[in-house]
Amino acid sequence: MSNNNFRVAIIVSHPIQHFCPQYISFTKMKDVDVKLFFASMLGYKKYVDKNFGQEISWNNLRLEEFDHKFLNGEQVLPSTKELDAPSITEELDSFNPDAIITYGHFQKVQRRAHKWAKTNNVPIVYITDSENRQRRKWYKLLAKFFLLRLYYNKVNYFFTVGDANEAYFKLYGVPEKKFIRMHYPIDVDVYADAYQDKAALRRMIREQYGIPENDFAIAVVGKLVTWKNQEHLIDLLIDLESKGHKAHAFILGSGKTLDGLKQKAEQLKVNKVHFTGFVDPLELPAYYAAIDAYVHPASIEPHSLAISEAIYMGCPVILSSTCGSYGDTDDVQINKNGFVYNFGNIGELSEKVVKLLNDQQLRQQFSNHSRKISLKFQQRAHKESMLDLINKVNKLKRRSVSV
Repeated sequence: MSNNNFRVAIIVSHPIQHFCPQYISFTKMKDVDVKLFFASMLGYKKYVDKNFGQEISWNNLRLEEFDHKFLNGEQVLPSTKELDAPSITEELDSFNPDAIITYGHFQKVQRRAHKWAKTNNVPIVYITDSENRQRRKWYKLLAKFFLLRLYYNKVNYFFTVGDANEAYFKLYGVPEKKFIRMHYPIDVDVYADAYQDKAALRRMIREQYGIPENDFAIAVVGKLVTWKNQEHLIDLLIDLESKGHKAHAFILGSGKTLDGLKQKAEQLKVNKVHFTGFVDPLELPAYYAAIDAYVHPASIEPHSLAISEAIYMGCPVILSSTCGSYGDTDDVQINKNGFVYNFGNIGELSEKVVKLLNDQQLRQQFSNHSRKISLKFQQRAHKESMLDLINKVNKLKRRSVSV
């Protein structure tokens, strides 16, 4: 670590599998020292995820490739608002960062880091994927309106993940000059290799599940929980079947609704649903390679990691209006690489799918655009967002010195 390098402290509840590759990319940058401070070993060590309905640990964290500290030792603590690590103050004193990146505001450990930053006049960078597209009770919105405006006013910069995310911040008074577009990072090393091998991966998965090359296939990835609404894909296949369209759907994930989904799928006579169970993240690219479009029907989905992964693999995307991943400069750009339908409207969803099913040229156009924008977005997520932050902070320092 050089005394002249720009030092960034990142405070996170626990290792999050799709952010770890970003930390590795930041670590490789010239003249930058990055250190992660985790409040829990959740995910690094096994834990029971109640939504997945099984024991989970991530095997692609690659912690050895970036500097990090577990603030609570070997403890596997839940990621709740009570998650705390009093030692973060001492650790930040020692590391002496030029900027602090925090995730959300509701955990005690994040609030401690925020307090340290304000006391030591160190810029705070804030990350959340929150948006305004899901329905919320009016009194909760009213309470958040005043509390978040006050909190966000004290934050220097915001690493934003998309259009809906920035609209959310604007509602609470955050000016655009505080935005640094980051996008959602994915494991680009794994996905770059997979994209090069896309044709072979497509054949492998389709042969494994008995899907002919010319049959139309879609997928959804996520925990099998009520708000992900995977049953809408089965409703879609039922509707397509009634109109004479053949299609397959992969439902990737595990969870409480699995039995009900399997029972519903029994209504199908020709079209097929393939339940894969929990899929290791390192194996997901093969499924994106195997499909013709990615469909995300959730009622609650701030910004989907799966969609960010899918577009990197060149998938057209159809998603519900309540998801936060669409916009003119976001992962899904309407009529350029995907469609948006009104949540729960299976007829409208079916119409969008049929457009892609019947038009191979349109599918290819959408696929090309997905790939094109994803390469640009991942460049921002893994390097350019950090460069923008460094430039802004250094400019602020020069301004303070001149005053």
